[in-house]
Amino acid sequence: MVPQTTKFSYVYDELKQRITDGQILPGSRLPSSRRLCDEFQVSLYTINNVLEALKEEGLIENQPRLAPRVLLRKDMPHPENMVLSILKQRDGITQLYQTLVYIMPPLLTFASRGCDLEIMPHYGQAVEAAKAGMAAGGWRPPSALNRDILKSGGSPLIGDLYSTFELHSKLTFFTEKCSYFTEIFLQDNIFGAGGLMDILKGKDSSVKYRQLTALYQRLSDSIAGTMKYLAGTVPKCPIQSPAPFSWNPTRGQDYCYARIVSDLNRKIGSGFYPRGTYLPYEKQLANQYRVSVSTVRKALAELEERGYVKKMNAKGTIVTEPDDSRVSQLLPNPRRTKEALRYLNSLQLLTLIIHPAALLAAERFTEKEIKELTEKFSRTDSIYLIDMFEAVLKHIELEPMRVILTEAFRLTEWGYYITYYTKKRRNILSLNDLVLTAHQYLCKGNAAAFADSMEECYRHVLERAKKIMVEEYIFYGAVYIRIPERAGWSKDDLHIG
Repeated sequence: MVPQTTKFSYVYDELKQRITDGQILPGSRLPSSRRLCDEFQVSLYTINNVLEALKEEGLIENQPRLAPRVLLRKDMPHPENMVLSILKQRDGITQLYQTLVYIMPPLLTFASRGCDLEIMPHYGQAVEAAKAGMAAGGWRPPSALNRDILKSGGSPLIGDLYSTFELHSKLTFFTEKCSYFTEIFLQDNIFGAGGLMDILKGKDSSVKYRQLTALYQRLSDSIAGTMKYLAGTVPKCPIQSPAPFSWNPTRGQDYCYARIVSDLNRKIGSGFYPRGTYLPYEKQLANQYRVSVSTVRKALAELEERGYVKKMNAKGTIVTEPDDSRVSQLLPNPRRTKEALRYLNSLQLLTLIIHPAALLAAERFTEKEIKELTEKFSRTDSIYLIDMFEAVLKHIELEPMRVILTEAFRLTEWGYYITYYTKKRRNILSLNDLVLTAHQYLCKGNAAAFADSMEECYRHVLERAKKIMVEEYIFYGAVYIRIPERAGWSKDDLHIG
């Protein structure tokens, strides 16, 4: 399994990258320790240790009663080395910007609905920056405004995803070290004139979505064009050695046993391990996941606590009918409360982004794959949405988009025993009917209707999960989770085809 990331290491790595990539300029101050605690969801002790490590590296200086100040680096890379470094990552960076075309319009359209931009913390700075232009470092305030808007939508998960985009985008290089990019991207002055803010102030969601898609498509095309230009400025284009895109919303808390729980959850829900059958022995699972037997036991104990399995003396661990009475006992626990909110946030995220993903995938299905889905859907008492999602995922060629979909999906596995098994079979059948409708559209080659149906599946799950948590388990934290409106975007809106 992938090695664990400690809380210290992920906070340290992200703050250091923000400084070294120029997201936080020399002379600027970091957010306060308390704000960093809120952002990274770690203790003040961890933040203090990270700040001390950054200070020892000469990246920041501490001052009494003030937030740390970023220092000017003495080892700034030579411009030619910066170009070579970018070219080594050219495909990964290009794919990231292509992914933004599909991910950012639905997220910003959703989060900005009913949002008063003028009260956002970075609105004033974004207005001033728009007048100065992106090349003058003016990309930072609009990016911060985007972050404000996404956070105002109520989902820390979406805010965390956007921060990951910022870390991987290398926008400081393109806007401040590469005049070619700014010339081609700003030739119509759409950014300098405050175009992004004008779009976000719009009231019509469909118009806003199309305009945001056009803007991000322009950005993606400009990055691709810049890469070609840069490749022509060096004697020999370097061999690619890209840092793979990664987004792990549970970093610092992503324990090995939790990954095993997630995987077994999925396999039980999909019918891979039917109820009444035994899981592999502990030693077999330990070999399969490359962990210790004690880690496997911890994972199995978690599944038993959720009511998914039961350990039988001298026989092994059997998959059982989930006991929904366990939920009301679990949710009052602070850790479970946090997990429940993250589950709802991940459903919300998938509801927003599954439509463009399904549109991208629909026309790549083969007849053989569609037939295989038909055979899988003949099984009763399994969750068809799992098989359909995995089939869609296989046809997503953009690696950043695959990572985002995979991680969001992984977080939804936490709530199988709440959403699907409260009132048991009836809930699974109603969701399976929606998936079968999507499957019928896929068989007919109707990509738009297939994408609409996939979005409806996740909206149904989110609405159901929210209702159950509020009405049956008195979990009022779920009240504030917003249900995305129906999209209905076409291939033309998304520049697909």
